[in-house]
Amino acid sequence: MLLWSWVLIIISLSHFLLAQFQLFQHPEMAWLLTIPTFIVSFFVGLKKGKSAMVRTHLDYLFMWVWLAFAATLVLLFIFIYGNWELINPVILALAGFATFLSGALIKFKPMMYGAVAFWLWSLVAFFVGPHYGTLVMAIGIFTGYLLPGYLLKHKSNESATT
Repeated sequence: MLLWSWVLIIISLSHFLLAQFQLFQHPEMAWLLTIPTFIVSFFVGLKKGKSAMVRTHLDYLFMWVWLAFAATLVLLFIFIYGNWELINPVILALAGFATFLSGALIKFKPMMYGAVAFWLWSLVAFFVGPHYGTLVMAIGIFTGYLLPGYLLKHKSNESATT
């Protein structure tokens, strides 16, 4: 969650800045950085999964929630190819959905609040349009993933030491 948060924030900001200052003809190409991130996170997740002593139902639920998110995202990209005006609000809304389910599964309210932040930023992205939507995407990821992710990590570290 934290890896993806940082990568997506950096990509969103890069896309926005490249477009804002017309530094590159195709600023959307910044999103290609998600490919190596996906590969790295896939293999790290695979390695962690194999080395885990116990896999719970919760582990499987998380896997399926985020797999459904990824599959829906791929379909979304196929459906709207070439008409990208709504991509930011829809991605933020989908991320809110998956984040809310994840937070509910582990009964972690900051994650559920992060999902609400995603939904609110989705509305903002819809009204500001695609150019500023990339900037809103970065803010949404920060409030929806990064803050709850750090709180969850902090909570995990506290429970491990007590």
